[in-house]
Amino acid sequence: MAASDDIRLLETTADTDQRNALALRLAQAGTPGLEALLVRLIQRPDLADKRGPLIHALGFLDCSDHVALLVELVASGGYEAAHEALQALETVDEADAEDVEKARDILDRARSVANLETWRESLLNELAELFD
Repeated sequence: MAASDDIRLLETTADTDQRNALALRLAQAGTPGLEALLVRLIQRPDLADKRGPLIHALGFLDCSDHVALLVELVASGGYEAAHEALQALETVDEADAEDVEKARDILDRARSVANLETWRESLLNELAELFD
């Protein structure tokens, strides 16, 4: 199957296992155009509980344009999504100053929430160290 066919299938399939396997395979191959599609899939509300593997796949690509999104996922995503987002952020060497500022605001807001889950508080502390 051609990469363009795989991209279309990734975007349209309702099969979670197929979507995850395709996303990972295409990411590992560095498929052009995949980054934008993964971001769209990650942001789809109907996939909110299924986006951990998609974030993992995004981590194989250049995440520098998605710092704020990834910080938001650490701050508010489910357990798997938050952990995968932090791992993806650890691969970013440089990011736009405006995006970093937005990400810091998200991080500060998230850290000010009372009664955070212990695991999320730990992730946010690790994330804060990345920004120091």
